[in-house]
Amino acid sequence: MTFKTTHPAPLQTAVEAGSQRGRRLDDRIPLRLVLAVAALWVVSLYVVFSLAPAPTGDPTATAIAVGVAFDLSLLGTLAGFVMLRRWGLLASAAGGVVLLVGAGLCSLGGHTGGWLVAQYVTGAAILGVSQSAFRRF
Repeated sequence: MTFKTTHPAPLQTAVEAGSQRGRRLDDRIPLRLVLAVAALWVVSLYVVFSLAPAPTGDPTATAIAVGVAFDLSLLGTLAGFVMLRRWGLLASAAGGVVLLVGAGLCSLGGHTGGWLVAQYVTGAAILGVSQSAFRRF
């Protein structure tokens, strides 16, 4: 009588599991998805910018850094969406995070109002939709 020794299978990392399913950052995403997320961006930016009050003074270094991060994430989102690539969804999610960080910094600075609530809501919506679309597609 012989006994066979079996070893447990090694744990896979998330990257390995994703690559086995064939999903990579440079994979194409459906045009309908791009148009839907882009529409969310357009509506969100319209709402936030139309409700935002005029600045009262010179921006701080932190505000400039958040603004640059937002511009870069928006540029990455636009480039990824034009090319119909999955990494555009990651850039979009990063833009949602930057909106949330900006709203949080405004809250800490004493700003209040409907525009701040709109920025929280739109940032969370962009982050959530982009993240779920990235996981699905």
